[in-house]
Order: sequence, then structure tokens, then C-alpha cells
Amino acid sequence: MSAEAEARARVLRVIAAGRRIQDPNDPLGAEARARLPEVTGLDPRGVELALSAHLETQPTDAEIDTLLARTGRAPRCHVVLAANVCTAPLRALVLAAATSPDIVVRPSRRDPVVTDLLVRALSADEAFVQTHHASLTRASTIAPAPGDELHVYGSDASIEAVTRGLPAGVCVRGHGTGIGLAIVGADAALDAAAEALAWDVVPFDQRGCLSPRFVLVEGGEPHVERFVQALDAALARAAERVPRGPLDPALAAEITLYGASMEAVGLFLARPSHAVGFDPSPRALVLPPAARVVHVVALAPEQAPKLLAPWAPFVTAVGAWDDGALARAVLERAPFARCSPLGAMQRPPLDGPVDLRPSRA
Repeated sequence: MSAEAEARARVLRVIAAGRRIQDPNDPLGAEARARLPEVTGLDPRGVELALSAHLETQPTDAEIDTLLARTGRAPRCHVVLAANVCTAPLRALVLAAATSPDIVVRPSRRDPVVTDLLVRALSADEAFVQTHHASLTRASTIAPAPGDELHVYGSDASIEAVTRGLPAGVCVRGHGTGIGLAIVGADAALDAAAEALAWDVVPFDQRGCLSPRFVLVEGGEPHVERFVQALDAALARAAERVPRGPLDPALAAEITLYGASMEAVGLFLARPSHAVGFDPSPRALVLPPAARVVHVVALAPEQAPKLLAPWAPFVTAVGAWDDGALARAVLERAPFARCSPLGAMQRPPLDGPVDLRPSRA
């Protein structure tokens, strides 16, 4: 079997292990659903949404082809994971399996659940271990050697800390601080756009780098305020199906502080399940807390370059209702962002890392 065929075979075995976690009737799936609410802070229905709809277990052959083309090859691949998105270890370990048959993973201390389950499943998978001579080892520390690859997920600061002092010759692929933003063009159907956007905000309670924190709406203040009201209603309906997890005092205080800033310049709608802030005349974007809190601004396409300038390096994902002038202006500033229709921001194809920006390391 060729090296590429072996890499593909390893990838498919990792995905098969992910399907076991996705299945509520499999012991691994049952364990995931029992453990994840406590460690993630998600409501049990939020955990179910994550596992059933956002665990990438049905890639096409073409997506796997692209994934393999985007990965390197190394004798060993070390993976350091973060805790923001509980399903992220599956994609990370698929990428590692495409890179090397010898994988060492350091899970997040706060949320090791999916990593632990994948390690357990693959360690017992004869095809993975014996047929394809692969191994997946959980470790508390990593020690890459020259020629190895190191895949690091987390904030830019955590990547810098992990990679400081590495020996020369280690290939580092760093996936750092990222945010999502959404675009609603002037001709959008506001109710439909708001409903789609709500289902980009709800997964993982808005914690991941694909989660939209900013919404740029083309149009005058009355038009954009109608969208804000529609989004408020859509998020309330979504919360009836998938409630937000409990807020700790620090996060609740952040929301209060953000709300005060929005009330000073525009509008702030605070609900038990979510919040929406609206700045009708933005001079800068204000990052809201990641807790189903959405910052909406009224924006003309010609204003986008200046407003986005401080944020463009961090834009990982763009959700757009259409490919109009505002969407084009944003994507010119964030050329490496994944672009998807509203409602699909949290379901990118399994064709490589979710973060397509150049390595942050």
C-alpha cells in the first residue's frame, strides 16, 4: 500500500471511531453524553447538538483528498489541544493521522473527554493498530524531535508558550486565536437570515473560532434594527430547543459590562438565553463575551476596510447571506477565512483544519 493510501486508511479509522462517539447507543457515545455536560458547561441538549450535528463523520472522498493534500508527512505527529469546542479533537486527530502513523496527543486538562474516547477506541481497533501499524498515545507532556510535526490549538499566547524552546527542525502548525463574523447584505430576507444565523451562534454556546461574534448588516439604522429584533426572536426560539449552559459569575459580569457599553451607543437586548447589542454608528468593533452574545453593526461596504483592520488577522470564518458588495469587501480583508452560507458556519467540510489562515506559530 502506498504512503498516501496508508494515510487515507488511518484517517478513515479515526473517522470510524468518531462515529462511535456520535452514536448514542454505543458505549462510547453514551459515556460522552454522560461526561460532557459537566466538563463543558453545555446544557445536555447542547452536548447532543454538538455530537449529532457537528462531529464530522461523513466526509466525501473529495474532501478527504483535499485534507490529505493540505497535510504534511512526518515520522511522528504531536498534538496539543484546547478546550473551547468539545468535538474538535476528532478533526485534529484526523489531521494527525494523515500526517503520521505515530501520534502523541496532549488533551486539554479541562475537557479531555472526546480525546480520551478516541484514544480508547483506536487503541482497540485492530485495523488501525495492526493492519496500518499506527498508534495514538495520550501524554501529559510533549517532546518533539527534529523532523516531527507539532499541531497546536489554542490562543496565540498558548501557542507561543508551547513552542518556546523547541529544537530546530520541528514543523509547527499553530491554529491560534480566531473569531467568526456574519454578513447580512442589503437585499437579505431579514427573518430568514436571522433564523439561519441563530443556528450558527447556538452550537458550543458560541465558544469556537467558527462562532460568529460580530454581525455586519448593510443598510440604515431602521433596517438594521429590524434585523436585530428578528435575531433576538430567533435566538429565543433556538434556546427553547437547545438551552444555553449556566453562566458563571465572571461571564455574567462580562455580559453586564458589554451591555452597558451598548446601551451608551445604541441598543442592548438582554434575555435569559442570549443577548444582542446594536451599534448603529460604529467607530470600532466591540468584542462581546462568548455566551450567545452577538454584536450587530450597521455598515456600508466602503466602511468595512477601516472597521475590520484590527480584527482581520483573527477572522477564521465568514458567514454570508449573499455575495454582495459587503461580503466582497470583508473577504478582501480576510482572504484566508472559511466562507459559508449563514446557517452553515459551524459545519465546515472535513477538508483540512477549520482554520485555513497561515500558521500562527
